[in-house]
Amino acid sequence: MTRFLTFPGLILVLFLLSGCGFKPMYGETSANPALQETFAGIEIAPIPDRIGQVVRNHLLDRINPYGQPSAPDYVLHIQLVQLTEGFGFRSDESITRESLTLEATFRLTDRKTGDVVLEDLVRSVHTYDVVQSDFANFSAQTDAETRTALQVSELITANLGMFFKSRP
Repeated sequence: MTRFLTFPGLILVLFLLSGCGFKPMYGETSANPALQETFAGIEIAPIPDRIGQVVRNHLLDRINPYGQPSAPDYVLHIQLVQLTEGFGFRSDESITRESLTLEATFRLTDRKTGDVVLEDLVRSVHTYDVVQSDFANFSAQTDAETRTALQVSELITANLGMFFKSRP
């Protein structure tokens, strides 16, 4: 097996990446502490159901890892719609594959004025095989739900970051 990247090549790639102007939008290494401070002022309203809990918990970890703010500037409301649809069929018309779609409509409200400052929709789709084992099907569906919930929360976080970075 040949090595595509040697140690000096890796150093060169890292050096070039650091010079391209890449800056993380949020996170511990962020060069934008104002964005972190703005994120820390967002209260995330409870979301019903298990999948809503997963989305909310991941958002709490990403947006305010130090806990809910005591005097939030914004409130984030999220509504989830989940759809499961079979799309692969055997000759006996039984389903062989399912698609799980999770749509999240989110609304960011200014707590002082009550105005909606951002409203958007994000969507995540994951598919999984349907087999003859009920346990395997349950496990695959649970995994797809978790993956869609995590992706939706990442998309919401990215949209919030882009929104706040574009504001003066």
